[in-house]
Amino acid sequence: MSAARTLAEEALRDYLSDPAAGRDAAERARTAALAERDGSTASLAERVLALIAGHLADSDAAERHGRAAVRLGERAGDAPAVALARADLAYVHARCGRTQAALRELDRVPPVAGADEGPLLAKRALVLETLGRWTAALDAYERALPVARRAGDQRELALLLGNRGVLHVRLGRADAAERDFLEADRLLADLGAGLHRTIVAHNLGYVAALRGHVPLALSRYDDAERGYLEHREVPLELWMDRCELLLAAGLSTEARAAAHRAVELARARREPAELAEARLRLAQAALADGDPAAAADLADQAARALSRQRRPGWAALATWTRLQATVGQQPAGVDVRLVRRAAAGLERAGWPGTALEARLLAGQVALAGGRRHTALADLAPVRAARATGPVWHRQLGWHAEALHRLAAGDRTGALRAAARGMALVDEHRATLGATDLRAAASGRAAALAALGLELAVAAGRPGTVWSWAERTRAAALLRPPAQPRDGADVERDLAELRSLVRQRQQAAQAAEPDPALVRRQVQLEERIRRAPRRTDGGGGPEEPFRPREVLAALGERALVEFAAVDGRLSAVVAVDGRVRLHPLGPAADVAREMHHLFFALRRMAGAGGGRGLRDRLDAAAARIDAAVLAPLAASISGRDLVVVPTEPLHALPWSVLPSCRGRAVSVAPSAALWLTAARRPAQPTGRTVLAAGPDLVHAELELKELSDLHPGATVFSGEQARVSDVLGAMAGAGLVHLAAHGRFRADAPQFSAIDLADGPLTGHDVERLPRAPGCAVLSACETGTTAVLAGGELLGLAASLLAIGVRTVIAPVLQVPDAETAPLMVELHRGLRAGRPAAAALAAAIRQAAGGSDADAATGAAFICVGA
Repeated sequence: MSAARTLAEEALRDYLSDPAAGRDAAERARTAALAERDGSTASLAERVLALIAGHLADSDAAERHGRAAVRLGERAGDAPAVALARADLAYVHARCGRTQAALRELDRVPPVAGADEGPLLAKRALVLETLGRWTAALDAYERALPVARRAGDQRELALLLGNRGVLHVRLGRADAAERDFLEADRLLADLGAGLHRTIVAHNLGYVAALRGHVPLALSRYDDAERGYLEHREVPLELWMDRCELLLAAGLSTEARAAAHRAVELARARREPAELAEARLRLAQAALADGDPAAAADLADQAARALSRQRRPGWAALATWTRLQATVGQQPAGVDVRLVRRAAAGLERAGWPGTALEARLLAGQVALAGGRRHTALADLAPVRAARATGPVWHRQLGWHAEALHRLAAGDRTGALRAAARGMALVDEHRATLGATDLRAAASGRAAALAALGLELAVAAGRPGTVWSWAERTRAAALLRPPAQPRDGADVERDLAELRSLVRQRQQAAQAAEPDPALVRRQVQLEERIRRAPRRTDGGGGPEEPFRPREVLAALGERALVEFAAVDGRLSAVVAVDGRVRLHPLGPAADVAREMHHLFFALRRMAGAGGGRGLRDRLDAAAARIDAAVLAPLAASISGRDLVVVPTEPLHALPWSVLPSCRGRAVSVAPSAALWLTAARRPAQPTGRTVLAAGPDLVHAELELKELSDLHPGATVFSGEQARVSDVLGAMAGAGLVHLAAHGRFRADAPQFSAIDLADGPLTGHDVERLPRAPGCAVLSACETGTTAVLAGGELLGLAASLLAIGVRTVIAPVLQVPDAETAPLMVELHRGLRAGRPAAAALAAAIRQAAGGSDADAATGAAFICVGA
């Protein structure tokens, strides 16, 4: 073998691991081969250059080198070289979306036998797979595999198995895909092929995602990302796969960010086929993220591109996404024929789970239009999915079964079917360790939970309504979050994040913002967010809701749990061992009044204030009270209240309502969570911890007065108030008081924070506490605010404290002025020292503040007592 041939074959073998070295070797091999008039070797060198250009996203160069490889092979009369070069050229056309050109090139591939037959069949299969012609691709793989096994080339066999595994994934065959990937990984391990093993790890992550094993899939994707970065940039395929998994997990905002990365990479690669797929994923993420207008535009672009590229499988998915976006913008104008047609297209194209969603929608639309027999036909294939397959397919199956029974007039059976579907969600949620994953899982089942609640309200049975209102409400907070396996890495990342945030704050104060700090913060937050998601929840059934135990624990108190069905509020009132159901009015009316109420409170708390604001506040509060509590007056009389809100009541400062003035009100994310908290010791015991953050004028004075009230308290102020030290003292303390700047992060609720001396104390820090304090008072803006997810799940700093076992959290739902907060907090602690329950002590402090200035009154109103 000539030196040029040896060099060219080495370049072919190793170019993926080191493209730059591979290109240099291929160019030297081409030069030498041309000088020696060795056309076959020159053709091989051009093939390698074409492959490297494709790998580096230069499609024009890939096509140019590919054509040169064909010409040189033809001149040399080397049929195998021509065949392999034409197959590579077909793949370039396929990736660029030029379907007809790719198929023509395949037709021009000359027949070959011997050692080149297997690689040629494998390349043909890969081209057909890229074009979305999956049945033909699978046939080509099946023919290639025995040829590759006979040839004995482990590397080629591993690549072939890996590519066939991807096709099995496309066809929903998780077991077959896993067998191929595991065999490929064993072969590659013997060869020491690091990058190829990374690709296999990536694909095994997709198998885990297909099965609904979210923590395992995320862990494998993270491993693959690290592996890619050792050899090359992270490919857009991983970003698209991560997007798909995040969508399945219900994390739409992060899915959208991953899809954006894929689109940017596809644009840079100038490959229309990949760009169309990436745009489609971005459309799906935008739709899930509540942006149907953007989704419709992106899906339309993708559908037109995929149709031009003659890729029917992908085009069917894009067409369905476009239709979903249209429905999202105009829900009243759904054409069931279009939905049914889309479902059939998805079934033919091999998108089984998405086809189930389409069939379910068709059945719902037909039922709403009174077309019962048509609806039953649409629901039949979805009902069949309830026995097998991934959890979300089975959940859709039970949703269809509930609708089927409802159409048959069996409302009790429909409720039972809906409950079976929700039980699957409970089981799945128990496998997840991260709080945000558990919360998002509840959101995935929000439509089924809403159907059950609607049926329960229609039946008018208070106990049933209460149980259904609790189905997904704050279920993610009922188990403590699992600790990530890489705990030391997370600690380092959190410490670096605190330092970085302080640097950003100092740069902003100096009017010298640094974009590099922003980029690094985004990277750190992403790493911190990912860590707990790789840990499973250990499984095991969730504790069932026990209404009788809640009734027994209430004692003389009254619990009011609100629910919303079809835009109207209902209230379940639990008191004196009995449960009653009260229909209320439109939720939109309450939301409108809350807008007026918050406007008045913010203006009153601000420096400017304004005339007539108290009257405006009182008027809005009275109208809200008349809508949600006054109708319950006979049931709740003068009792202390436990309130379990629904949208739009989560942010309501209840003390401003006439029915709540001077009354002890505890706000609970769910009745089940209240029961868990109420069973903990009723009074704070043990150490008291007081801490003040920086840059807050009255915080040190507040701390001084509180330390006089709590002699022997552990006090942190100035540079001593560092996050690690404060957290260490908080663990197992009876009472914790933090006075500092606070902020709520709507974009990332678990990064909502309180600023201490060395940076923010976030929800992620809180979740790492080994033992929970008994009561936490957060004298910091917006720390009582929570993000409300679909299904009634809550995320935020106060929610993180409740999740780890804190019995009571007292915090504001608004920004509050420093000067007026300090006396309110002192009065609150006087009540706590006197032995009053937290809710009663807060009520007394708020009542005193209401007699002061507008700012005093607004500050008091902003605080709520959450928990027990």
